[in-house]
Amino acid sequence: MCLMLCSCANHGDLKKELDAVFGGAESAEKIRHNNFTEYVDYYLPSDISEESADKLSCVLTYNRSRVILDINISGIINERYYDELPLETEGFFDESRLFYKKEGTYKDDEGNDKEYIFRIYEHGEEYLLHFLTKDLIFYGYGEKNDLIPLASRIFLIARGAEVRTSAVLADFSTIDVIDYQKKQVNLFETIMPVNGSINDFVQETDETESGE
Repeated sequence: MCLMLCSCANHGDLKKELDAVFGGAESAEKIRHNNFTEYVDYYLPSDISEESADKLSCVLTYNRSRVILDINISGIINERYYDELPLETEGFFDESRLFYKKEGTYKDDEGNDKEYIFRIYEHGEEYLLHFLTKDLIFYGYGEKNDLIPLASRIFLIARGAEVRTSAVLADFSTIDVIDYQKKQVNLFETIMPVNGSINDFVQETDETESGE
């Protein structure tokens, strides 16, 4: 009984700390870029390293955690042609494993309001993270002790990022989006620890939906 109560208390404290990460986002200070790509410029904290990158995404590492920073091509296209369309509400992973969810807005580097949805899912001993805006997506995993610093760094990178949406719109179509999303699932699979399988995790959601 004590172990159960302690576990619930620890989860409650962790969620409060996560809430605090997103506090004060409306008064964000200017963030200087130190990474520049074809479609996005962003700030990378000194304790995060870039493991690999291409023009649309990069794999970042923090301690034993890894995160994919990705251009949200479908979100950019939707915002351009369907301005009233809300930010996608369905998670990337199995919603039955949802541990934490936060929705809100923040000020980007130019002072514009940006909507975001941040989710954390329990996955064995690790946690999966999904941070979504209309022009960026972060997928990642980490151990419980890394959730707070990992969430704060993802949020810092997102707030300081400058995406060249006009270049994305010029280079991609809705057909490209479907193919690209499949590639991102495969990319996330390659960065997962050996005791995890993102394909199995996503597949469970597909099976649940098809059975309804």
